[in-house]
Amino acid sequence: MVLKKLKLKNFRGYRDFEVSFDDAINVIIGRNDIGKSTLLEALEIFFNSEKVKMDISDLCVFSEDATLIEISCCFDVGDGTVLIDSTCTTNCRDEYLLNEEGLLEIKKTWNYTNGSITKTGQKDYLVANYPVNYDPPLVTEKIQTLRRKYDELSTNSDCPQVNRSIASELRRAIYTVELNQSSEYRLTDIEMTKEDAKNIRDSLHKQFPSYYIFESDRKNTDKDNEIQDPLKAVTKTVLSEMANEIERMQQQVKERVEEIGRRTIAKLAELNEDIAEDIRPVVTVKPLDSAFNFELQSDNGIPLNKRGSGVRRLILLSYFRAEAERSIVTDPNTRLIYAIEEPETSQHPDFQRMIFDTLNNISQMPTHQIIVTSHTPEIAKLVTPEQLILLRRDENQRVGAVTDIQEKIRGVSKELGILPYASTKTVIFVEGSNDVNFLINLNQNIPELKSIIDLKEEEIPVIPLRGGTLVEWINRDYFTGTNLRQIYIVDNDVQTYKDRINQINSKNDGIRYGWVTRRSEMENYIPREMIETEFNVSLEQYEEGWYERDVPQLLKDLCMLNVDDPGKREMAIKQRMNGSITKKLCKADLERIDAWEEIEIWFKKIRSIVDGTYVQSVSVQ
Repeated sequence: MVLKKLKLKNFRGYRDFEVSFDDAINVIIGRNDIGKSTLLEALEIFFNSEKVKMDISDLCVFSEDATLIEISCCFDVGDGTVLIDSTCTTNCRDEYLLNEEGLLEIKKTWNYTNGSITKTGQKDYLVANYPVNYDPPLVTEKIQTLRRKYDELSTNSDCPQVNRSIASELRRAIYTVELNQSSEYRLTDIEMTKEDAKNIRDSLHKQFPSYYIFESDRKNTDKDNEIQDPLKAVTKTVLSEMANEIERMQQQVKERVEEIGRRTIAKLAELNEDIAEDIRPVVTVKPLDSAFNFELQSDNGIPLNKRGSGVRRLILLSYFRAEAERSIVTDPNTRLIYAIEEPETSQHPDFQRMIFDTLNNISQMPTHQIIVTSHTPEIAKLVTPEQLILLRRDENQRVGAVTDIQEKIRGVSKELGILPYASTKTVIFVEGSNDVNFLINLNQNIPELKSIIDLKEEEIPVIPLRGGTLVEWINRDYFTGTNLRQIYIVDNDVQTYKDRINQINSKNDGIRYGWVTRRSEMENYIPREMIETEFNVSLEQYEEGWYERDVPQLLKDLCMLNVDDPGKREMAIKQRMNGSITKKLCKADLERIDAWEEIEIWFKKIRSIVDGTYVQSVSVQ
C-alpha cells in the first residue's frame, strides 16, 4: 500500500489542497510559514494521531464559515486485494471501492459544530467511484440483507455459487449479475462505521504504512523527543512485526481474565444476586509500546538529550540506516514512511551531504518512502523535478502545489538560488540516472580509471538524457547553444541511438562526440557472479549469451518479488546493480569478463576530448 496523494480541506492554512507523492523520496520546498510542516503533521494525524492531535484551532482561518475539517490519503493498493480478517479477503477493484483514479481513498473528517467536536464528529469514509444502483452501498449492508438479495438473484443462470457466510463473496456475486458496461457510477462517500465496511476499515488501518514524523525543533525536556521519537519507533516497529503473536496472547489473557471475572461474579451471586446482576467483566487491552522504554546511554554518563543538536540529528540518521537495512532482512513487505522536518538542521555542510545521500539511498528501497521539508539547495539537487513539491500562495491566500514541471524547476531554482553550473568546457550525456551511477562509480572506485581522468576532481557533469535531477534539468537547458564539448555515451540495444550517434559524428563539428557501448546495456558490464551474490540467486543456467541479455528484465522474475509492480521491481534491480554492485568492481573483475579494454578506452577518449586532442571517428561499429 503506497501513499500517492494527500488532500486537505479547511485544515490550518489549506482551504482546498491536493498534492501527489513520489513512491521514493519527496522534498517539500516553500517560503517560511507557507505550510510545509503542516503537511507532515496532517499525515501524522491521519496515520497515528499521537504526536499531533486535531483540535478546533486547526480550522482554516481563511474559511470563516467552515466547521468541517477533512484529511484524505490516496493509496496504490496494487491488485486491490486487502485482508479483512485472517482468512477472508476482498478486492477493492472488484467491489468498486477505488476512486476515479483507481486509488484507494480514505477520508477522515472532524465536525466542530458549536465550537467543539461531538462524540460522532469524527468519521471515516471510503471515497469510491461506486455504482449508482446501490443506495446505501452494499458494503454497508448487513449480511442478512445481502443473503436475501443474493437469493432473489440465484434463479439467474449467470449467478455464481458462493459461500453465503462471507459477505464479500455475496457482494461480488450481486455485482456480477446486476452490473454491466452501461452501468453508471459516481464518486460516493461510504461511511465506514457500519457492518462489513467497519471490518474493511479496521483491516485497511492495519495495512497502512507505518508513519514516523521527526521534527526539527528541540524540545527542552529530560527526554528529548528528537531522540526519543526514533527510539520509540524501534519498539513500535518490533511490536508490529509480532502483531499476530501479541494478538493471540492478548486474546488468551482476555479470555482467562474474563473467565476468572465470571467465576467471581457467580460466587458473588451466591451472596447477593441483585448486586451480581449489574456486574460484568470488562477487559481493556492497552497498547504495548508504552510498556517498553528504549534508551541509548554513553559510557561517560552524558545523556543524549544533553549532547549537541547536531550529534542528536546524526543519531537519528544512524537509526534510519540501521532500521532500513534491518527491515529488508526481517520483513521485505513492511512499508515505512519517514517524514523529516529540515534534516539539515544543526549540521555541518559535510554532514548535510551525507544525510541527503543516505536518505536518497533509503528511499530507493521499494518499501520505504521519504518525505522531507528543506530550505537548502543541496537536497533539491539530488532529486528529480517530479520528486520536488513546490508550495506557493496565490493572491487569494490559497496555498497550492506547482504541478507544471518547467514552472516548478524555475520556481525551486529561484527559491533556493540554484544556478546553472559548468566549471569545465566538457559535459557527458548518458541515457538515464542509472548510467550516471555506473559511470561515476567506476571512475571513482577503480584507481586505474581515476588516474586517467577524475570526473569529480575536474568537475565534469554527467547528465542523463531521460529524467535526471533538478540541477541536471537546469544544466541541460543551459548547455544548449553553447560551445561546451558534449560527449554522448549510449547503449547498444536501440538502433535509433546508434543512428543518432552516427549523425553527431558525421558532422564532425568539434563540439559533439559520441560512441555506442559494445554490449547491450551498462548492466552487461557487471560479472554474473557479483550479481548472484548481491541478489542471492543462481544464474548459472543463463550463462550462455549472458553479456548480451537484458539482465534486469531477467532478474525481475527471480528476485525482489516483494515489490508487487514488475516495472518498479525492475527499476529497483537496476538501481542496485548500478549502485551498490558497481562500487565493488575492480580492474580484475572487468578483465575477467573481457570488458576492461573497452571501458579503459572510454575514459581515455574523455581525457583526450577534455584536452582537445581527440580525433573523432565518423562511424559506429
